[in-house]
Amino acid sequence: MLTADMFLTKHDLKLSYGVDLEIGAFYVDRRLPADNLYWKDRTIYIPGASGYVFMPIFSDLLFRTGANKQQLFSEELVGLQEKILHSAARLEHELIDWGAHVQECIKLTVPFVQRSDLFDELGEYLLQAKPLALEGGRLGREFPSLNRADTYLFSLACVEGDTLNEDEAIASWYALITHFLLMDDLADIREDLQSGAENAVIQAGLHEEGIRKIEQLVDRSIVDMQRVNPIMANRIEHKKGLIDLQQLIASIRP
Repeated sequence: MLTADMFLTKHDLKLSYGVDLEIGAFYVDRRLPADNLYWKDRTIYIPGASGYVFMPIFSDLLFRTGANKQQLFSEELVGLQEKILHSAARLEHELIDWGAHVQECIKLTVPFVQRSDLFDELGEYLLQAKPLALEGGRLGREFPSLNRADTYLFSLACVEGDTLNEDEAIASWYALITHFLLMDDLADIREDLQSGAENAVIQAGLHEEGIRKIEQLVDRSIVDMQRVNPIMANRIEHKKGLIDLQQLIASIRP
């Protein structure tokens, strides 16, 4: 089980998530970015929390879907990703609202855009008051809480080259991030019920139909991830088998 202060090696990332060793080493060895709220009070770049582990996993998914590995290590791209996460932390600390966060990310991304159609598509989608999948689009899930990390996708619009399978890269992002965010929502469900915070499990409904919707999201993640990274797909499937959604929801249902 991951803990926030756990130190991960490149071999841990390889064995647990299938991450390429060179990609794993790059992230494990990277220095903390200066004056970045996302890494506030952290002592290592990739602690064992999903909010950090997703970075090397997604980089590996981009490599698997055709991105140039050396560009994935470029200071322009990684520095942009770090600045997007700094803005996300400002949002989390309620220093800015969602709209200001998206505008910051757009401004940060503009100088590096390689995929203008994707950049425009992301802007239209993310500038919604609450990002939801647009009809006929390839971005977003049906619950806003599962789309709260999607500004990170602005960095995908900066990946160059025609070897990248853009649709597969986007699908693998949602397979990965839906899994991690659902795990967070399940862990926080009691607190979110009291506070009224957005939570996909609560939004789906604390009943049989809601359980079915969440299970369908997980199954979709497994199928989409299986095409790109079978090790990560197996991990998601294993986690699914450990969670009894019916029992959990019965224990908290009013």
